[in-house]
Amino acid sequence: MGEEKFNYAEYYKKFYEAWEKTMSEAIEMWAKSPFLSTREGGEKESEFDPVAYYKKFYSIWENSMSEVLDMWLKSPFFGASLGKAVEKSSEFKKYLDDVMERSLKNLHLPTKSDIDRILASVNKIEAKINDLWDKLEELKAEKESTRAE
Repeated sequence: MGEEKFNYAEYYKKFYEAWEKTMSEAIEMWAKSPFLSTREGGEKESEFDPVAYYKKFYSIWENSMSEVLDMWLKSPFFGASLGKAVEKSSEFKKYLDDVMERSLKNLHLPTKSDIDRILASVNKIEAKINDLWDKLEELKAEKESTRAE
């Protein structure tokens, strides 16, 4: 992270302000909805589209949170934390691979390294067979050329 210090207080303050703005606008929007308002006769409006209101709420939330999330994603703290998470994930995968290898050996089942070793052997055998076929073809070609002469 270097000498840069991440200002947690400022981040949380902006995060709270964005959350508060979102909630205030959402409450105001829902309070004005035709579902909650009544007509002159006291009956409630019947045409209400909750999906449209949810879309409006989402739009409000997205707009108010974008600045805060942008600040968070550009912070050196986020980069360092992400780097540590990737490093720990790699270590955890290596640990799980080792556990799986030992478990399969204890069950007398082939492990990944066993299968890789067999595959390498098969590839070597295949390469040798291909070389022999090439040599056989060369010998056949030489034999035919000597017959033709």
